[in-house]
Amino acid sequence: MDHHPVAAAMAVAVARRDPQRLSAALTGTVRLRALLPGGPVEVSGREDVTARFRSWFADFDTVEVLESAGEAVADRLLIHYRLALTQRETGWVCTQTAVCKLVDGRLAVIDLLCSGFREISHDHRTDHIRPPSRARRVG
Repeated sequence: MDHHPVAAAMAVAVARRDPQRLSAALTGTVRLRALLPGGPVEVSGREDVTARFRSWFADFDTVEVLESAGEAVADRLLIHYRLALTQRETGWVCTQTAVCKLVDGRLAVIDLLCSGFREISHDHRTDHIRPPSRARRVG
């Protein structure tokens, strides 16, 4: 996968927990289906999808994009990003990968798989995690 502007914009919007950016990336009738460690989620509509993304990361002190990439797959866009998260002295990493349908440059369908929040020890903090050479750091 390579750098893709829609993938990068989505990763930054998620990390910043920015409702305006998230909303701007979605159609009014967007459908999100997500497979999370806690079970499946299905949400429809711009406001509800935006709120769901924000809720996943709301309790963290920081959310940083470590890498993002995207790739066209026939009529779909594959989006992948990896985030570093902190809350007080604890750190986590999380990846989300989605197969999306675009309509007029906005996400209309998001089928997402999430790794969950994987706690990292002090010797595995994100300053030691380097994105692969082809990935671009965003944010």
